[in-house]
Amino acid sequence: MTRRIELSIAGANTLAKPFRYTASGLDNIYLRSGVAIEKTPYGPMVTIDDLDGLHHAIGLHIVEQQRPVTGAEFRFLRKQMGLTQRELARLMSVTDQTVANYEKGKTTDLGPADPLIRLIYLVHVLPDETRAGLLKAATSDAAGMKLRARLPAMPKRKLVQRWRVGDLKAAAA
Repeated sequence: MTRRIELSIAGANTLAKPFRYTASGLDNIYLRSGVAIEKTPYGPMVTIDDLDGLHHAIGLHIVEQQRPVTGAEFRFLRKQMGLTQRELARLMSVTDQTVANYEKGKTTDLGPADPLIRLIYLVHVLPDETRAGLLKAATSDAAGMKLRARLPAMPKRKLVQRWRVGDLKAAAA
């Protein structure tokens, strides 16, 4: 069962019905606030407050979760870093076809690629002063595969700005 991820902006008006945010490429993202929907002659127009902060909140949630990264989440992280499959493949010392297989879900056990994509993403988005501590912790980890620790609150708040994550199990449809 896919876990439903609900995000909201603190202090913003809550929507009567959560907005399913499929433009992220993830099927389980719902916004409880920070969304305006206007009717236009061409159909509904959706405006999302602080889109960069929202994407950072989603990315950090993916990186901090305890379960393995899915193919869609892997693709989301890559795209948020602005990397092509080939560029990410070079960073990970794999082929671009391997990255494509990760993203398509053809390779369900990412093995060392799971903590590596998390680390690459964090190094990409975190401020310099936070990166050093993260890299020190990651390299001192004896197993080298446990990069799922909680991030310090202050750098995380700077990245996600006003967005907050609240997990709820998705109701069976």
